[in-house]
Amino acid sequence: MSVTAPTILFDIDGTLLFLRGVGGRAMDLAIREAWGLENALQGVSFAGATDSGIARRVGDGRPREPMWESYQRHLAGMLEGAGEVLQPLPGVVALLDRLQTCGARLGLLTGNMQGGARLKLGATGLVDYFDFGLSAFAEDGFARTELAEAARRRCGGGTLTIVGDTVADIECARHIGARVLAVSTGPQEHAQLEQARPDRLETDLTANDAIADWLLAPH
Repeated sequence: MSVTAPTILFDIDGTLLFLRGVGGRAMDLAIREAWGLENALQGVSFAGATDSGIARRVGDGRPREPMWESYQRHLAGMLEGAGEVLQPLPGVVALLDRLQTCGARLGLLTGNMQGGARLKLGATGLVDYFDFGLSAFAEDGFARTELAEAARRRCGGGTLTIVGDTVADIECARHIGARVLAVSTGPQEHAQLEQARPDRLETDLTANDAIADWLLAPH
């Protein structure tokens, strides 16, 4: 595929998927198991955050590898147990199909660790849509802007658009000069996203033909 094909990077939680708090519960169990901390995530906002940033804040210098191993184990078990309850958000599959058919390069810009991203997308049938070599994960930095910088380096030439559900997604797109489509299927209100002035704002991804046309258009 040509490097000049449009590159579109998707957030996961709240944009592609709604996992009913599975990730937060798995991390809470892992923090308790690996670090002995009870209710460590109480009051912590996951909106636009990275797993690495949350772990640094909560762990306060504790070794992270045992916690990540525990997290992935708990997350895998919870996702397997959830079964058919977990589905992509409305319009997601049709939009990804259209973009893939039209030759767009599809990647991720997500605050998930790569292992967690693979588990979540695998459990909902989406993992094969995305090129993980184009993508940025929590391993790439603590702040979302650091993830955006890593993604920009990997994507090379061509147009780049970020799709996300938080103000942080909009800000990180601006940080690297990318276009941004915001969707209000996550934790932040439509009006809050509108105030951050994304290039396009949708309530969800169900108008997939119009959204795909916009994402594929040169800019």
